Order: sequence, then C-alpha cells, then structure tokens
Amino acid sequence: MSKQNKIIIAIAAGLIAIGLILMARDKTPQDNNGATVRPIDAADHVFGNPSAPIKMIVYSDFQCPFCSEFADTMKKIEAYFTDKVVVTFRHYPLPGHPQAEKAAEASECAAEQGKFWEMHDKLFADNVADNMSVEKFKQDAAELGLDTNKFNQCLDSGQYAAKVAEQKAEGGRAGVTGTPTSFLSGNVYPGAYPFEDFKNTSGQMEKGMKNIISELLQ
Repeated sequence: MSKQNKIIIAIAAGLIAIGLILMARDKTPQDNNGATVRPIDAADHVFGNPSAPIKMIVYSDFQCPFCSEFADTMKKIEAYFTDKVVVTFRHYPLPGHPQAEKAAEASECAAEQGKFWEMHDKLFADNVADNMSVEKFKQDAAELGLDTNKFNQCLDSGQYAAKVAEQKAEGGRAGVTGTPTSFLSGNVYPGAYPFEDFKNTSGQMEKGMKNIISELLQ
C-alpha cells in the first residue's frame, strides 16, 4: 500500500472516530436494550478493589486517540474513588487501526509476566507519540524489564489473538460499536467521557465520570 493511501485511510478512520465521539457525547446514557455485558472474572485485568460497589467495564483500543484520553480519566477515577470503584479493561480493536490487535496481544503477553498495566501505559504513550509497531512493542517490553525472549515468542506466535477476538465479540454482543465504551450499573456510556463535567456539541453541560459515578454511589 502506498504512503498516500495509508494517509487517506488514517484520515478517514480519524474522521469516523471523531463523528462517533461527538454523537456519543450528545447521547443520554440509557439502559442497553436488554443486552448484558459479561461480569468481571479471573480472565480480566482490573485495578481497584474487586469487591467495590461500582464495577466499571471499559472496552478500548490501544490505537484509538480517544481511548488514550480516556485512559487518563480511568487514572483519575482510581485516584478519586479509591476502593469504591473497580475498573476493568477489555479489548475492542477497531478495523481502521492496523496496530491495535497486536498492541492488545502485547498487553496480554506482558500480563503473563505481571506487567499488564505497565504495558497498558506504554502502549497509550506509543499511541500519543504516533509510534506503534510490533518492533516498538518489543522495545517497550525490554524497557519494562520483561523476559524479552518469552515476550517476543508470545507476540510473534499470536498466542493471545483468540482472547482478543473473543473479547471484541463479547463487546459487540453487549452493544459496543466504538471505543472507548464503558459499562456502569446497567448503563452504557459510549465515548471518551472526561472526569469533570463538560459541554457537548450543542453547548449544553453534560456529566463527566466524576458525577456519574458519584450519583451511582448514592
């Protein structure tokens, strides 16, 4: 594929993503039409108190620019709500992001060595720097002090491709169509909601995750 075609595809994917996020921010969160999301289990990567009253499940894509923004919101949620919220990360690599699937696999390979969240942060930093490739993921593993032979073999073999695909399929069955999408207490929140309240595209104030979660805790 020529460089020009790659640029055109990247621009188109970006415009689609922007459209999705703008539409999402104009929506009032609603019950997910009867669809259910898989409860948190041992296969998930979580931070926070597993027995917290609020369980937040996030479907995300390491190459999605809005997901990198929402990763910052997730950190703020953890810091502010401490043991009241547990956050779960699940994979939903979008077709317009050619590095997303291998990035998801890289996070799983790092999880084998106890470094999922460290690799999570590395991958989103790569996203922001527009520097994503299998070679970069292997460099990240080395910088994290992982056993690189084990990590590289895991990544090259596609050991976790099936897990990534199954999580995406689960998300689709639960109503996910774009990233990030969060599930909280039976409601679905599509889009990169900021932590604080924000103005939507119509200039109206919308609740951010801080107030959304605070109300759920009541």
